[in-house]
Amino acid sequence: MRIVTYNTRGSLGMDGSRSTRRIAEVVRALTPDVVCFQEIHRRLPWSGREDQPALLSTLLGRRFVFQSNASFGLGGYGLGIATRGQIAGHAEHLLPSLKEQRGALEVRLREIGGLRALTVFCTHWGLQAEERLQQAEALAQIINAAPHPIVVCGDLNEPAEEPAVQRLLALTGLLDADAAQNRVTFVSDNPTTRIDYIFHSPDLATTNVEIVPSQASDHLPLLADLEHT
Repeated sequence: MRIVTYNTRGSLGMDGSRSTRRIAEVVRALTPDVVCFQEIHRRLPWSGREDQPALLSTLLGRRFVFQSNASFGLGGYGLGIATRGQIAGHAEHLLPSLKEQRGALEVRLREIGGLRALTVFCTHWGLQAEERLQQAEALAQIINAAPHPIVVCGDLNEPAEEPAVQRLLALTGLLDADAAQNRVTFVSDNPTTRIDYIFHSPDLATTNVEIVPSQASDHLPLLADLEHT
């Protein structure tokens, strides 16, 4: 089973141009079973009122679930999960936030990547250390109530050794797919820090992890191949 996590920055590339089609081309080449997106826009003025969830669903040929964590007029901004699996259900969770509202999108899948069932979480944490700790603790409670196997993806806005990431892993028992190499993902044209992650429950094992070179966003896509143990 192939999982990709990607903060698309509203499809704004490092060249200053905005192209959801370019994002889709990057992702499509990876042939993922599940993609977790952060910073997805729907009908926002500054991204041309484009419905990015609908367009990505069409371009990728995947079912798409969108969670708007912030609303601006008729538009929204948030998280998305694209999948080729059957969607058994989903839940939208709001996390404690000091400024911009943050959340976690939970999607429960059937018959995906050789698994009969899978729970996937996509999240994007805040910019302040205090709120990230609160978000880690709140998300841990949600994760611990979900059926296994579990995958958690997202932009956590802090390196792996920092307190909130460590708190989440300690409270949930999740494993870090790229713990061994701890490769940097941000900023994409000269990456110096790792803030994008794929975690999984111990009943899954990582067989391959890749950081994908691309300038379609300021984050590099992270890919992991997982299998049931």
